Amino acid sequence: MESKMNFSDILALTLHDTKNSLGILFNNLEDMIVRCQEKNCAEHVEFYRLQYEIKRLNHSLIRLLSLYKAEKSQMSINIDYHSIRDVLEEVVVQHEILLKSRGIRLTTRCDPALFGAFDRNLIMGVLDNIINNSFRYAKENVEISAFNENGYLVMRVEDDGIGYPSTMLFNRDKIPEFKQEIDFETGSTGLGLYFSVMVAAMHKKNERGGFISIVNDEKSGGGIFSIYLP
Repeated sequence: MESKMNFSDILALTLHDTKNSLGILFNNLEDMIVRCQEKNCAEHVEFYRLQYEIKRLNHSLIRLLSLYKAEKSQMSINIDYHSIRDVLEEVVVQHEILLKSRGIRLTTRCDPALFGAFDRNLIMGVLDNIINNSFRYAKENVEISAFNENGYLVMRVEDDGIGYPSTMLFNRDKIPEFKQEIDFETGSTGLGLYFSVMVAAMHKKNERGGFISIVNDEKSGGGIFSIYLP
């Protein structure tokens, strides 16, 4: 009997192949940047912008694949104990040079004795997405912090940009409706928010689930994204 793949499976395989190709392109571009810097050519700044776009597209593909696996009940969560400071420093290493190319300073604030249990890859995916967006919206500073609050481990990303639009403000008590429309002005599809909510909720302990919060700072007006893990 002839077996047939449905369209969603074919699309998932295509997305996976595309993601791998983007990874190769990103690494090749990184080598070009190094060679360009050695020759003191000014074009390396433009290469950073290309890296940003590649990384943004790669994040979108990863989110789509994760949502596909979640729908197919194939997505697993790997909880382990981690040093939060090590996780935040790894995030900084991945993003510092890119943000610096736009004059944005990336700093961390975390007690070195702070540890937590979570899926490192999923949480890194959430933080990567938020910080990568800061490349577009922050003015001069982005800070990643982590701390304990009311029995939750909180990881927070704050920037000094213009803040999140009112339609994206989000917390446990006021959850906006997910719309299937695309914001053509910003290019936002809402998948990043949906992915963050899903990842937070997958972390559970003693009947408590994780959640996210998106607010704007009352004084500076900058955006504040927080993920709470039980």
